[in-house]
Amino acid sequence: MRGRSALAILLAILLSVPVVGGSITTMEEDEENEDPCLEEPEQPCANQTVMYLWSDGNSRHWAHFNVNEDENNLDNVFTNDRDNGVVTIDERFLMNPQLNKKLNMTVGAEIRIVLNIYLEGDWTNNDQQSGGDQGPCNQDCEELNVTLWSGASEIVKQHVPQVSQGWNTVTVSHLITEEQGLWESSTANPSLQIEMKLKGDRQNSGPGGIFIEGEPANFTLRLSDDGSTRVELPIDPSSWEEGFQDEEEDILPPTEQPGFLFMAAISAMTVAAVYLPSRNESEKS
Repeated sequence: MRGRSALAILLAILLSVPVVGGSITTMEEDEENEDPCLEEPEQPCANQTVMYLWSDGNSRHWAHFNVNEDENNLDNVFTNDRDNGVVTIDERFLMNPQLNKKLNMTVGAEIRIVLNIYLEGDWTNNDQQSGGDQGPCNQDCEELNVTLWSGASEIVKQHVPQVSQGWNTVTVSHLITEEQGLWESSTANPSLQIEMKLKGDRQNSGPGGIFIEGEPANFTLRLSDDGSTRVELPIDPSSWEEGFQDEEEDILPPTEQPGFLFMAAISAMTVAAVYLPSRNESEKS
């Protein structure tokens, strides 16, 4: 009987030790103070609502919400050029990794797309009609078009004719409509599409081809390594409120904390030690 009483006292002391509870509280406080953007740095979050454009400089192009990207082209540009003939640009910067959370856009707020583009050559089919210099385009060029997609839904498409030779800062703005407010993670992976057709006519001329005349075609897009090329999205703060991501989804039952299970087990052992008879006492009875 003394052994069981001593065991019960020891277990009761363990129950009263505050170390377990203090450790759990400290862990919970550390989790609350942790920056939510660190866990998934390429996904949007409260401090990351700007999408950046990246490329390996050749055929692979992508986008995400982290201002850093190790696989980006070291020159921080995507370039397509040709001395003589048509350069066709139809590139889509699709978010990778794919969007994994639901977003609520602020209706009436502005999407702002900023691109830095270098141009050479000709891209206007109606030079002669407009009174400008006759270029090499013969109805086979296209002026710049910029389209922002939310999955398969077109958010905004902007035709941009006001560009010139050399570097251009292109800005596209759009106000979010009510129908464009909710972006579901499974159907609204964002992407930016850039389209244009330019034509060059550089060639050798004169005796023996010693002279060079005409201009090449060149399309160069500065990428987001310096943050200047970007897509600013008006993601509403309600997107980060507790429970928003779980709406219309099956809510899992709450799981018990390990500390609670440990305490319950100790309590059960204490009851067993005090009230269950020993083997000798059972045999005597």
